[in-house]
Amino acid sequence: MIEQCPPACGEDGLPEPIPFSAERIAEVAKALAHPARIRIVEQFAEAKPHMTQDIVDGCTLAQSTVSEHLRILRDAGILVATRDGPRTWHCLRRSVLHGFAAAVEEMARRRALTEAG
Repeated sequence: MIEQCPPACGEDGLPEPIPFSAERIAEVAKALAHPARIRIVEQFAEAKPHMTQDIVDGCTLAQSTVSEHLRILRDAGILVATRDGPRTWHCLRRSVLHGFAAAVEEMARRRALTEAG
């Protein structure tokens, strides 16, 4: 059996997340706008890398469907992937989710101030 050595799952060495403009907020919201993708992100509650097969095993979806959901999450910058021979490890970019939440909160705050007068 091949020993699995997961990569570090920190954000050291990764580029800074893209600033949260209205377009960026929409991009991340669209990537998160599917229950299966939310469930996939929830699998990363423990801050550790996950192999694609681990994610598939945690779902009731076909591997091809999970792979498409992973692609969408990667394209939005929510996940990053590291290839290790035949394996692909995925890590959650918590900074992207934190930035998204902060941007949405700021948008709501500005809206409330506008409505208040």
